[in-house]
Parts: sequence; structure tokens; C-alpha cells
Amino acid sequence: MKVILYIGHHKVGSTALQSYLSQSWLPLARAGVLYPSIDGEGFAANLASLLGKPIQDPDAIFIREPHSALAYRMIHEATPQLPIPPQFAGLPAAPQMLRSLRKQVEALAPHTLLLCSEAFANFGNIAKGQIAQLRDFCNSLADHVEFEIYCALRRPDAYLASWHGQRLKVGEPATSLATDWEAQYLHTVHFNYRLVIEEWMRQIPDARLHLRKYRDITKAGGSIKDFTSQTGLPLPDGLCPSLRANTSLPLASFPLMEQALQDLPGDQRHQLTKYLLTHGKALAPVANKDIELFGARQRAKLFKAFTPVERYLRSQTGQPEFFRDLETLTTPRPIPVESAGQDLVRALANRVSHSSFATPALADYIHKRAGAI
Repeated sequence: MKVILYIGHHKVGSTALQSYLSQSWLPLARAGVLYPSIDGEGFAANLASLLGKPIQDPDAIFIREPHSALAYRMIHEATPQLPIPPQFAGLPAAPQMLRSLRKQVEALAPHTLLLCSEAFANFGNIAKGQIAQLRDFCNSLADHVEFEIYCALRRPDAYLASWHGQRLKVGEPATSLATDWEAQYLHTVHFNYRLVIEEWMRQIPDARLHLRKYRDITKAGGSIKDFTSQTGLPLPDGLCPSLRANTSLPLASFPLMEQALQDLPGDQRHQLTKYLLTHGKALAPVANKDIELFGARQRAKLFKAFTPVERYLRSQTGQPEFFRDLETLTTPRPIPVESAGQDLVRALANRVSHSSFATPALADYIHKRAGAI
């Protein structure tokens, strides 16, 4: 049996891939490829698809991302001080999830088992023992198991911008990248990509590693096409079309959201986030590609700190360069985020008086922010 482990990274199209695999569960299973569930909600969705009945909420997180649920439970059991994300509340214990997974393999006898979660990227840094647990579990499922590990990576400046926006989007307090990127990210998997990969390859040395650059993934047609082509995954007819599944905040909104997370109660922050996700791109006078989040000095620090990580990536791939354009990382984009953010706040202030999206308190907050510019 082949076991394919998608270990992330974050913000590289994993949500779209998970949505595609979960909604295509039945044709994949008929073709001998198992994307297993781990709890009753997932089993109910799979049963509905088997009977030709509509799934009430195909994007429910336990249906779409069952292996993120497994990964976060395993991380929590290894390091109890790290809480399980609230969207995964009510998880079964890891042994129960793994028993459910085993029973699906025994019943369906797949030739390929897919375990797919960006949360696996964290194992090598904070839950090393769980790699061995998952490896040994998979080895126990068949007489012979071949492992493949797929990992997608973005150039660090682009990745940090995307991950920082994700934190703001879900309401996690974060401070400006121009003043505080090192304290927030330097010693984490969000900057030191060696922490993502090295322990997996040390503990599963015979695994075939697919180490992919995000730019090459987009050229190949996106996360789904690249993942399936790199792993040689057989795709039967009748699979669900892929959709963009995880929208992002516009970069111009970062200063506003960083401050709003300190100033506003949760319901108003959520309201503002929802509006910016839907309308922020159209309101922002400056395109993302022109907005500078770090500044020249911080970009120079970022480049220097990432150089040993780049050397490690080259050693893993045998390529003379991994990120071919890495030196351009030191060149700032033309418009500082503070300037773009002020323009966005002004545009919001003009809109908020003629829109029902904001409560009076939120409208007052936006007008005060605009008045202070």
C-alpha cells in the first residue's frame, strides 16, 4: 500500500485540495484511493454520498479537513499546553481516530491512503514523537507500505504576508511585520522551513519527497493539479471541480486589522473581517503586488536569516537554487502598507455611511480612524 502524506505548508492551497478530496471521496474510494474520515460527521457525509443524497454542509471542517483534526489532536496530546484550535472543538481522542482509520482500510483495502493536512507541518518542531507514531501506525496497515511526502513552500516574504493575513483573518492578535516579524516568526515553521521537513525525512528516510515551490505549483494549474501529477495519483471520472477555498484579506487592510484586534470586541471584528474579505480588494486603491509590508531594513534581515534555510532546501533537492529569485527579496515594493492602509480606511469611511454592514459602533470606529489620518 502507498501512503501519501501531504504535510503542508500553510497557505499554499491546502484548503482547496482538502475540499476537492473530501467531495470526491466516493469516486476516489471506488478507484482504490482512500481519503479517510475520522469521526461521525465525516462518516455520515460519506454514507450520504454513497446513497446519492446531498451532503448538508460539504465544507464542514470535520468533513473537509479530517486529518487536520487528527494532527491537532496528536499535537495536543504530545504538548498539552498547546490548545486545539476552537474550530476543531469536540474531537475524539487520537487512538479512536486512528482506530476508525484502520477499520476503513480493512473494509475498503485501498492501494493508496491519503493523509492531508497543513497542520502536519508543525510536527517536526513541536511534536516529533508523533511522526513516529503515525509512521508506525501506517506500517501496521499492510505487509508493505511505501511512503511519499509532499510539501509545498512559498518564498518567505510572500509566505509571511499570507500567513500574517490568515492570523488577522481568524482574529489572532498579530503586530506589524515591519517592526516585529522576527519575534513572531523567526524560530517557527513559518520561517525556518527546515523545521517542517527535516524530522519527517529523518524518521521516514525511505520516503519519496516531493518538495515543491509555490510558484511552480501555480504554473502547473494549482494545488490539486500539482499534487495529483507529482504523486501520480490516479484520478477516476466523476470528481468534483476544484474551487478557491480560502480567501485572504487585502494587504492594505493589515494596519487596520492589527489595531482593530486590540480595540474592537469580537463581534465587530468579525463583521469588519467579513466585509473586507468580500469587498476589501475592490475598495483598496493599491494592489497587493505594489504594497510593502517589511521595509528595506527588515527585508535585508529576512534575506540574511533565510540563507541557511535556502542551503538546506538545495541539499534536499539537489538544485543549485531552490527559490531562484531569492535575492530580489531584498527589494521593497513601491507603496508602504501604512499609506495603502490609510487610503483603504478613507474608502471604508465613505462606504460605511451608506452600507448596512456596520453597526453604529463599528461605523463610529472607522470614522474615527479616518479622522485621525
